[in-house]
Amino acid sequence: MQTYLHYHLTNKFKMNILGKNTKLTITEVKGDEIIFETKDFGHISAQNNDLIIKYKVGQKVDVFIYPDSENTIKAFIGKAYAQVNEFAKLKVVALTKYGAFLDFGLEKDILCPFSEQKTKMEMNKYYIVFIYLDEKTKKLAASAKLEKFISNENLELKENDEVDIMILNKSQLGYNAIVENKHMGLLYNNEVFSELKPGETTTAIVKKIREDNKIDLRLFKNDASDISKFEQQIIEYLKKHNGKMYINDESDPEDIYKTFGISKKNFKKALGALYRKEIIDLKDTAVKLIKNE
Repeated sequence: MQTYLHYHLTNKFKMNILGKNTKLTITEVKGDEIIFETKDFGHISAQNNDLIIKYKVGQKVDVFIYPDSENTIKAFIGKAYAQVNEFAKLKVVALTKYGAFLDFGLEKDILCPFSEQKTKMEMNKYYIVFIYLDEKTKKLAASAKLEKFISNENLELKENDEVDIMILNKSQLGYNAIVENKHMGLLYNNEVFSELKPGETTTAIVKKIREDNKIDLRLFKNDASDISKFEQQIIEYLKKHNGKMYINDESDPEDIYKTFGISKKNFKKALGALYRKEIIDLKDTAVKLIKNE
C-alpha cells in the first residue's frame, strides 16, 4: 500500500516541485511516522502503512509531491506513472459524476474531468492524457485534449537530433508521435517494420523539418557510426549461428527488423560494407562469415 507525506502550507506554495517525483532523506522515525527534512517546507512526515517495509534514518526514499487542496500537499511514497507536464497512457479505474479517475500509480487516482475528455471515457480502457496542474484549484488533473498541449511553433530542434517520442496513433501515412513531450511528429510507414502501439515510447531521429514546421521522424540514423554498429550486430549474429545465416538483402523487411531491429535499407548497407571488407561472403541465399573481427 502507498503511504503519504502530509504538509499544511501557509504563505508559500512551491509550484516547482508539485506534481513531480523526487527523493527525500529520512531524518527521524517515530513508530509508523517517518520524518523528512526538506529545503522548501522544513519537516514533513509520512504515515507508513506498510508493515513489511522498515524505513531507517538516512535512507533516501522516492516520493511524489501531490497537491491536495489550496493549502495542503501530500507526498506519496513511490513513483507516479507520469509527472506534471508529461503525457502518459493511463487506465480508467472509476467513473463518477465529476469525470473519469485514472490509475496514476499512487494511492490516489487522478481525475480527467468531463470537460477534458475528447470522447466519453469508458471503464478499464486506456487513454493517452496530459498531466497538468490546475492554476485555480492547485490540483493535478489529466486531459485527453492533447492538442491544447502540443505545438510545433518555435521549434528548437534540428535535423538529425535524437528525440524521445511517444506513439499517439496510426494514420494512413504512418504513426503520429509526440516529440520531446511538446511537439507532434510523423514516422512514415516505410520507416517502420513492426507494429507500434499507442503509448509506446522510444528514441527517434529528426529526419526533416518542413517549412510548415511539421517534423518527419525515423527510428535510426543513416550515418557511418550507425552502419558500423549494424555491421557488428550482423557479425555477432553469424558467430552465434556457426558463421552462416539465410537472412540476406532479398529477405522480407519485417524479418530483417525482427532479427536485427534495423530497416532493410540499413541492413543492405551493412552487408555491403562487410562484403567489401571481405568479412562475409554472399553465396546464393546464404551469408557466410569468412573472417572474424
